Amino acid sequence: MTTSTTVDITAGGTRAGRAPRLLAPAAVAALGLAAMTATPAWAHDELISSTPEADEVLTESPEEIVLEFTGDGLTEGENITNEIRVTDGDGESWETETVVDGPSMSTELDGELADGEYEVLYRVVYSDGHDEEGSFSFEVDLPEGAAETDAAEADAAETDAAEDEAGDGTTDDDAAEADAAETDAAEADAEADAEADAGETGSVDTDAASQEDPATAEGQFPAWAAVLFALGGVLVVILAVVLMRRKMTQVEDWKKAPRQPRDTSGAAGAAGEQPGDDRSDEGDDRPRDDTRE
Repeated sequence: MTTSTTVDITAGGTRAGRAPRLLAPAAVAALGLAAMTATPAWAHDELISSTPEADEVLTESPEEIVLEFTGDGLTEGENITNEIRVTDGDGESWETETVVDGPSMSTELDGELADGEYEVLYRVVYSDGHDEEGSFSFEVDLPEGAAETDAAEADAAETDAAEDEAGDGTTDDDAAEADAAETDAAEADAEADAEADAGETGSVDTDAASQEDPATAEGQFPAWAAVLFALGGVLVVILAVVLMRRKMTQVEDWKKAPRQPRDTSGAAGAAGEQPGDDRSDEGDDRPRDDTRE
């Protein structure tokens, strides 16, 4: 009896010790599942890829820089900046306008990149509203001779473009010269026609003048001489009128001038003399008053 009881107690104790050991792994699994479920709610959007990639060494110049982010898309709007910048070792910028397309943004490069290290700096505003700034670098290492080939090709392209422009300019100049020549020819023809018409008109006028003025045609008294004589006559009349007015003015001035008193002493003496009186003043010894009025 005692032995049976001991066995039952031992078995019961063994079962009670196993319960905590079974609950521990289950709790750990539940916590892990909860952590995995909560992680997406706590995480922010981030950069997931780029072209070129960070620290990548390129053997040719890229045409653009492309960045891909997580999330539904970048936030756009007024006063919101989503921007990519690309600078070389000297700080010169090579980016152009940044274009946003959903969860990605890109920028084309302003020309061919030479050998060297370049830094990409970006600033984005994610769909959840938070912004982020980041950067990474890549390197351009062109094969030997590739840089010279690219430079030669670029120079050749520029030369061809310049020649094309020069050719177009030459064609335009030729066309302009041809048009100018045609215009000059037309003007010359017009002038010749005008001169011919003028010559014909002059001949007709001369003939008409000869017919209307036979005296001039025969070398007689010309019409312009008659005009001169007429002008001379007018001048003579004007001069005569001026002289007459001056004379009349002098007469009027003389009439208006004050007169001097007349000396009547001589007249009185002459009146007192009787006819037949032969006495002369020389024999008269009487004094005479010449001051008498």
